[in-house]
Amino acid sequence: MPIKAPRPVKYEPVPAGKLLIDMRNYSSLMLSLAYYSVITNDLKLAYEVQRIEDKLDTLWSQLVMQASLAVRSAADAESMVSVFKLANSLDKLSDAAADIAELVIRGIGFSEAVRAVILESESAIVARIKVRNKAYAGLSIERLYEGIAGFNVVALRRGDTWIINPEPEQVIREGDVLVVRGTEEALETVAKLLGDELAFKPPSVNAREEDIAERIAELKDVSEVMVDLAFHAVVNGDKAAADEVLLLEEKADDLYHRLVIDIISRIGRDSASEAAGLLKFVTSMENIADAAAEMVTSVASGLPVHPILEIVEETGIERIAKLVIPENFPETSLGELGLEELGVMVIALYRDGKIHPLPDPSTKIKPGDKLLVKIYSGAEESLIDKIENLGLKIEGLELEEEED
Repeated sequence: MPIKAPRPVKYEPVPAGKLLIDMRNYSSLMLSLAYYSVITNDLKLAYEVQRIEDKLDTLWSQLVMQASLAVRSAADAESMVSVFKLANSLDKLSDAAADIAELVIRGIGFSEAVRAVILESESAIVARIKVRNKAYAGLSIERLYEGIAGFNVVALRRGDTWIINPEPEQVIREGDVLVVRGTEEALETVAKLLGDELAFKPPSVNAREEDIAERIAELKDVSEVMVDLAFHAVVNGDKAAADEVLLLEEKADDLYHRLVIDIISRIGRDSASEAAGLLKFVTSMENIADAAAEMVTSVASGLPVHPILEIVEETGIERIAKLVIPENFPETSLGELGLEELGVMVIALYRDGKIHPLPDPSTKIKPGDKLLVKIYSGAEESLIDKIENLGLKIEGLELEEEED
């Protein structure tokens, strides 16, 4: 794909915090869409990724301008390093997502084995649904939620305008494109209701003939948890989490280099085209891991975190929080907590001052443990109910329900 001429960008007095939040949301959305464009070989999803990249590039330029104007002293300069590191990392994440989507645009397909294990590593389905049914134009997103359970709208595109994490009161119009996340059954219902057809067709999970596919999925999981841990580390100034991200980078590098050798030696002999596609795919995931590592360097080196970073997790598609296991909590496994059913992904386990990323569902939960979790917009209410039922406590997440 030819390099696009950059759009002219002029300074606008937009708060740096808002720009960072938008960049965080857009980069997260791009990665989800990019992976699903590969899973389903969906050209429309791939082009949506390209659309968002243009928006994020503009945001990056505006943030650099705004942050540069805010530096007034040496102390400002030191704390601003964390802002620039985060902005650069988000830009790299968007570039990696665009590279993944480009594979679909170029018509480079992957085997059923690779697509199946990538699907298995996802906690929910992501799809693009266009509002074609005129009868539902003017309906609010909240009304959609009332009639259909098991999904949420993570973004809405109206022409060239994106609305990330739209409010429940947001009205949909004919021609709007909704990016939705949830169960396959729920998304099929939404698509049928709005007059569209769900493009998602899951690959066969019986065709996993290669351990290469499994290790590609492992690299994807490692790179994604690195990003989540990195955001947590930067927003909270958590040096232990930052150090863990740097340790995980070594694991990602090792997985990447072994995969490159195996792809060339084992797949390249039969299909140079598929091997080239897989090499670019795993390179994009390795770039995601590198972006996460770069994100935490300021925290790991002891530089101060700029106060504006604290608002990055206040709103958005994804939220990071800690679940605290109380002293009287009965022994149970992580899988038995049922958090995955709520759309909650456990990123890491904090125990005795150590961090254990991506704990296995069979891991026994002990009193005093803390679970670092990621939730998606729309899952907060269910999460609160589950926490109340289990007697768990939550840290780092302010919700309207808690204020009532």
